[in-house]
Amino acid sequence: MRLFHGSNLLIDQIDLDKSKSHKDFGNGFYLTQDYSRAVRMANRTVAIQGIGSPEITPFIFNLQKARNSLSVKIFKERTAEWALFVMNNRDRNISFSHRYDIVIGPVADSRVDPIINDYKEMFGDDYDKPENLKKLAKLLKYPGPEYIQYCFCTENSIKQLILDL
Repeated sequence: MRLFHGSNLLIDQIDLDKSKSHKDFGNGFYLTQDYSRAVRMANRTVAIQGIGSPEITPFIFNLQKARNSLSVKIFKERTAEWALFVMNNRDRNISFSHRYDIVIGPVADSRVDPIINDYKEMFGDDYDKPENLKKLAKLLKYPGPEYIQYCFCTENSIKQLILDL
């Protein structure tokens, strides 16, 4: 499959040390199958950083091959498990890390932090109960079309990507 990374520069070598913390699926190199989404992310990055130009870097990725040798977590939909995973990765007050090389699943709403804060305030100590997490999963729905993101979290996972310029 073909995946795209939108940024303010073309990526010729992936450096996980440059990845930002507290994203939906943790630190990693994020890609999408949706070219138009990658374009929007590239434009957003240029607007935020104020340097560079919108660039889309394409990669080839074989999921079946990766699943044979790596730990791959796939969230097919917004479940209680997905919501808790996103919440834990986004929480700046806890130290959370997962064991997956690659995580694939829906994109959370860009307003994640205030949504999670309001959610935790509303449910208190019951925030991690499955019935409440299902409510959080609905609250975190990205407005508009459903986008799936691919997060490559380890050096071994990065080796699965082939630059397709």
